[in-house]
Amino acid sequence: MTQKRKWTRRSDTKKMTKEALILKYMRESKKLSMRKVAKIIGISDAQINHAENGRKDLHPDFILKVIQAYGYSYKDFLDFLTEKKEAPEHTLSECIVVLKRFSPEKLKTLKTILQSF
Repeated sequence: MTQKRKWTRRSDTKKMTKEALILKYMRESKKLSMRKVAKIIGISDAQINHAENGRKDLHPDFILKVIQAYGYSYKDFLDFLTEKKEAPEHTLSECIVVLKRFSPEKLKTLKTILQSF
């Protein structure tokens, strides 16, 4: 009996990159839906989803099309990438990584502090 070989696709593997996080931040900052951007560029909304969620390799041509649809320049993208500008989403994800290392007691204390702001 022969076994069917399952093909491995890039979309089967999630590999979050800084570029993907920046693209997501840029889209959300302009209050654009994935569907609307996909329609503007002429691709499927699944491709936008895969790009933002680390399931698609990001080629420079693709990035350029997307950021232009968002109303940003390539310089803006590079500034976020090199941290000349900081995307709030990047800061949030870094904070979440730190929070995951806290003990439940420290989290409780931090929650109390944050609620006082």
